[in-house]
Amino acid sequence: MKKKRVAFRIFSGNRLTLPLLLNVWEKNGLDHHFDIFFAAAEPGCLSAAQSAALRASDVCVFSFMTPHLPLFAAEIRSLRVAGKSAPRLAAGGPHVSGDRELARACGFDILFSGAGEDSFLRFAHDLLGEKITAKGDPLFYEAPTNAADASPVGDLSWERYIPASRYFKTVPPLEISRGCFWSCRYCQTGGSRPRYRGQDSIGSYLEELRRRGFSRAGFIAPSALEFAACRRQRPELGRIEQLLELCRLAGFKFIEFGIFPSEIRPDTVSAEGLGLLRRYVANRRLTFGAQSAVNARLDSIGRGHTSAQIVSAVAAANAAGFAVNLDFIIALPGETAAERRELLEFISAIRKKYRVHIQLHHFFPLAGSAFAWRLPSFLSADERQVFSALKKNGLASDWWQAGERAARAYLAWLASDFPVFFAQFT
Repeated sequence: MKKKRVAFRIFSGNRLTLPLLLNVWEKNGLDHHFDIFFAAAEPGCLSAAQSAALRASDVCVFSFMTPHLPLFAAEIRSLRVAGKSAPRLAAGGPHVSGDRELARACGFDILFSGAGEDSFLRFAHDLLGEKITAKGDPLFYEAPTNAADASPVGDLSWERYIPASRYFKTVPPLEISRGCFWSCRYCQTGGSRPRYRGQDSIGSYLEELRRRGFSRAGFIAPSALEFAACRRQRPELGRIEQLLELCRLAGFKFIEFGIFPSEIRPDTVSAEGLGLLRRYVANRRLTFGAQSAVNARLDSIGRGHTSAQIVSAVAAANAAGFAVNLDFIIALPGETAAERRELLEFISAIRKKYRVHIQLHHFFPLAGSAFAWRLPSFLSADERQVFSALKKNGLASDWWQAGERAARAYLAWLASDFPVFFAQFT
């Protein structure tokens, strides 16, 4: 039987995702039943030759976040009007999990919502069973959920799979926590009881890293020091040490933990925890998610910690021998000019006293978050000049500028192409 051709639309923003999805097929002996190939280009930059290579009988798989959607929507529109029948277009990832209707409106006709391991396996079986044809009604694949805690469940444990595929030379950091105790209003991750990857699964990942000759191990966790915790703000340091010791016993000289993509909440920091990290990790910087310097704003976005706890955590980290990357979000919905002045004062004060680097991000309305339909509080022209000067003076990053451009582009695109969706913003 002729193999079904499956194209994976790969770009810099989903290189951590695709190795895991392909590992699902490989572990179940399914990948060899397909003719798998990759269309590699940044969103909206697919070449004419790449577009022409896609056949009507193909399935093309996309995975992306909300900021990428306008560019992919334009790309899909060009595929649809290229003078030939377009392939079936499948989409998953954070945006589709948060808002599959907008993704459907953009032209995707196979949509994955939630954790992808179980549904991507079912998708493979449907392809092999000829249940997915070149034309047909939209198909939806959803991760099973447990109504009691809204966390993904299923016969297939996510621990069976690791982000290592024979189709990729690199191996991304390992996701060791899924879900989050907290429900920060700007974030899609929270709202489900956390689940943690077990020692055997982590060990399999480390074995694969060693087999490929890597000397560095890294992890993904929304709150690194709450890994394996049963309750919020109650670190299980013994379990974290087991994880780090497992890495050491596997022969890894460079263990990264507590820095992106495994950041730390300020309210989980303790001298004991910092001492544990100092003994094991190679990174001499830690990343703390502060998000705001104003207590009222921290409360309104559901952070669960105070400005004083941020300062205390930074002081403790410096005392333990770590410099700190401190993340803030500016232009949050409802944020005022007075709050931004308070943030500037906070940055000036903490920079004078501690070894800290400020990383400024701009609010973006992410699908599936509580703020999905809230407008940013965009900076005035004068404020933009002040915040731009922070980079020039070596006080903070200017990452927020790219975030601002992305937010404006997304909102303009929605207002122009999908005014019914844009009308939901407040």
